[in-house]
Amino acid sequence: MRVLAITNMYPSAERPGWGSFVRSQVESLRNAGVDVDVLVIEGYRSKLEYLKAISRMRRMLRECRYDLIHAHYGLSGLVARFQFSIPIIVSFCGDDLYGHSDPKGRARLSSLPFAWIHRQLSRFVDASVVKSKAMNALLPRPNATVISNGVDMEMFRPLEKQACREELSLDPDRTYILFPYAPDRPRKNFSALKEAVDGLRAQSPERLIEILTIAGEPQHRIPLYMNAADVLVLPSFWEGSPNAVKEAMACNMKVVASDVGDVRERLDGVPGTAICGTDPTSIAAAISTALDDNRDGSRREAVAELDIGRVADQVIAVYSAVLRRARKDRGVLMIVENLPVPFDRRVWQEAKALTAAGWNVSVICPKRGKYTASRETIDGIDIYRHPLPEAQSAIGYPLEYGIAFFWQLFLATCIYMMRGYKVIHACNPPDLIFLVAAPFKLLGVKFIFDHHDLCPELAVSKFGPGRKHAVIQRALRILERATFRLADASIATNESYKSIAIRRGGMHPDRVHVVRSAPDLKLWRPMDPDPLLRTGAAHLVGYVGVMGPQEGLSNLLTSIEHIIHKLDRRDIRFILVGDGSELQALKSEARARRIDPWVEFTGRVSDQDLIRILSSCDVCVNPDLATPFNDLSSMNKIVEYMALGKPIVQVDLAEGRFTAGEAAIGAAPDDPVDFAEKIVALLADEGTIEKMALAARQRVADTLSWDRQVPHLLACYAQVASQENQTRRYTWNRRDRMSTKLSTTNALEDDHG
Repeated sequence: MRVLAITNMYPSAERPGWGSFVRSQVESLRNAGVDVDVLVIEGYRSKLEYLKAISRMRRMLRECRYDLIHAHYGLSGLVARFQFSIPIIVSFCGDDLYGHSDPKGRARLSSLPFAWIHRQLSRFVDASVVKSKAMNALLPRPNATVISNGVDMEMFRPLEKQACREELSLDPDRTYILFPYAPDRPRKNFSALKEAVDGLRAQSPERLIEILTIAGEPQHRIPLYMNAADVLVLPSFWEGSPNAVKEAMACNMKVVASDVGDVRERLDGVPGTAICGTDPTSIAAAISTALDDNRDGSRREAVAELDIGRVADQVIAVYSAVLRRARKDRGVLMIVENLPVPFDRRVWQEAKALTAAGWNVSVICPKRGKYTASRETIDGIDIYRHPLPEAQSAIGYPLEYGIAFFWQLFLATCIYMMRGYKVIHACNPPDLIFLVAAPFKLLGVKFIFDHHDLCPELAVSKFGPGRKHAVIQRALRILERATFRLADASIATNESYKSIAIRRGGMHPDRVHVVRSAPDLKLWRPMDPDPLLRTGAAHLVGYVGVMGPQEGLSNLLTSIEHIIHKLDRRDIRFILVGDGSELQALKSEARARRIDPWVEFTGRVSDQDLIRILSSCDVCVNPDLATPFNDLSSMNKIVEYMALGKPIVQVDLAEGRFTAGEAAIGAAPDDPVDFAEKIVALLADEGTIEKMALAARQRVADTLSWDRQVPHLLACYAQVASQENQTRRYTWNRRDRMSTKLSTTNALEDDHG
């Protein structure tokens, strides 16, 4: 591993102690086998040095192949960001996030803009390292790795006090208070310490107390001062993780410090230490407490975990994690527009499967519901979310799609520049994401189209027939075909969708991979029924899904009315789980039909509650309308019912019939009475229920579970990632024996059974 360290803090002949902790970390990394080159920016000479450093950095990158850049301090990170070829890690040090202090401990106004810029920089690098949890909380994306600066335990160790005093020509009888910095640094609050010591002298004139400061000393001489003095005092206004405190403890020295950075974590419960405020009275009291504390206890042991070798291992772990994520040849960018991730279960399952297979996955999706973080990492998957208004009418869709396109293109560009990726994986609806992928195709990025929904058929279901809507449908067909033509491969949720990709999209059959939406049987396990859900009823019938216009829920309420009032079956309760645009209207309709005492609308629930509810049902239902979209689509609810061993009554549609097999009974399309009678007949036949439940579990386990789909997903990626991408297109003609009419699963051989 070869690393370029960029820093504006590094020891030199002029400033031998400046940035010694950076040099110590560099040396420890070299000792651990990391090849580190250092680019030092002498920014104290002139701010122009930072501009010169950009040119020097780019020259070094041309001359040598580095795996990553590790920048120390925010300004160094800004220099590192002037390239996009290799990953960047920034270690923030304190002032770069807090700002520079004035003599009263307040941040100078002139430093605040840079502190803000440095905080925002954390959004645009591959990883951030901070010295304490308090620093992490300052970042807009507080997921930095907290690594305190290490301590060279060989250099900083207990020495004989009198020998050290003799070498430094110090009085053997005086009490020395060590202030390990030059007195002219406002943030360190030397003036308050001086006033506190004056107060101690006034209280005890017989006690000879002197402040010992350090300025311009090389690091190897610092242990002499620490072992010669009686107590180290650091009353700073703020710090990240003060090295002097840890180094003094490694020398087994008594320590007084203000409650900044990780000081409390280091000193809590350690004998001979005290935490003070930043005022002279508090500092004086803490010094007296520490000097009078003669309890046994090794302060050195308290910082043993910060041995510089151990800290180097933590830094290397960050390097390794960044390099794993930054491998461009294994990078995937998934884009989904209609649902947030991880709420979109299919997309989340795909992302986790790809991550487990060694791909580095990033996801772009909208902010919805409780998923409002702009960026977070879950299970090693980086999620980028953007604001997106939901269209409430046909007029609102162009606005929604325009905003989505802007954010998707912007975020895709940022991610590509930061870490790169080999594949863009677009999940419809809508069929517009190919516009985002198109410019990256010119850069060699592959494009996979994950065909979740039939947008032209979905438009018919939503808007109905008519000349105006026919124009919309034709436009959607054009966008659909353009998406397929740009795609290097497509993923279909069933064989009907595969047939459409081939015939309507012109995809070669070998380039279309069927990956069904399926439950993970490790998570979808039946639970013990909850009798409270029945509220005294003998039977419980369940539905889960979107509460939308094409789901046929009004027909379901008509069926329930027939069961309750026509068949006089008041021993059956219905529980409907889900949310959507029609939820309130459906509740009103249930009240109008006088069936609301037997119908419960739960709204959206967690997966755990959903499994509990469905496990308690005797029968589950799917009342979808008989539309072209529903006829050709595989519904998630069907396999979820089956995973829990539930018999199903559903409208007899082609893909639903194929998916459920013997686990479902088909009712006549758009016939609520037949649907109702099928439910009642099934509830009366326990033998059939048991037989269908067994068939449901068996079919999911053998064919429809998620672990059966993962190999097909990975086969698609293996094909796209290979260099042998010759046959991408396939055109059907009239002489083809297979019918060109859009058909259902059994039009093609189904490789899922």
